Amino acid sequence: MVNNTSRTEGMSIQKVKYSKKNAHHAQRMKLVREAFARERGLDKLSQANFARIVGINPSRISHIEAGNTRIGIELAGLIEEKTGFRQAWLLTGERPEKVSDAGRYDEGVRGPRKDRESGFTEQSGHHFSFVKKVKPHLNGGSGELTSDEEAEGIYAFRTDWLKSRWPAASMRLAQVSGDSMYPTLKDGDLVLFDVTERYPIDGKIMVVGIDDLVYIKRLRRTHQGMFLVSDNSAVYEPWRIDPEETKFLGLVLWHCGEL
Repeated sequence: MVNNTSRTEGMSIQKVKYSKKNAHHAQRMKLVREAFARERGLDKLSQANFARIVGINPSRISHIEAGNTRIGIELAGLIEEKTGFRQAWLLTGERPEKVSDAGRYDEGVRGPRKDRESGFTEQSGHHFSFVKKVKPHLNGGSGELTSDEEAEGIYAFRTDWLKSRWPAASMRLAQVSGDSMYPTLKDGDLVLFDVTERYPIDGKIMVVGIDDLVYIKRLRRTHQGMFLVSDNSAVYEPWRIDPEETKFLGLVLWHCGEL
């Protein structure tokens, strides 16, 4: 009985912490729904009716306003398209809250579709593309990278810089943990990787999934088989893998970190 109570209390504490983590997303969603209602002379607008206007399942609005999940890039793009509240503000809190030509979002008028992977910062005059940072473990149900709602964070890159090198929609971020790839990659570094490169490439650093965990390692093929190799070879030995049981999740293209 004591153990069951402790487990229940632990789950409650985790839920509260998770809600606090997404509190800003919950507040912005409520603000948008209430402001959208006022603009149309309504006393209030239910979650279900707002979801119908945006074109999504009402449960998504409910979960966001409860603090159980974040808004997500795709949904932020839909909300901007329908209401005029900026995608960048919805995702990051960056002001201004609304696009400058909000009149084109009047009820019954649908403006030109925007690139939902990018936003515009009026202060700098630059367009930015948003890239999701994945969790260090795979989705338990699909065995794939975590979904938009489960992403650890969203990072902005200059669109002109990113698109001149790689397609923004194919990019994801992951964080290096440990010193196995030192000196190439250090603990805490962020790597940008292309999720369309889902086949083993000899000699390249790749993001791979084994069981339910994500690893960032260099891939090597030898006559003895396929190995995940650490650049810190003085400390870590090569790890022989079974290609049939390994998910090749993307090719690492760029990294950044503190000096």
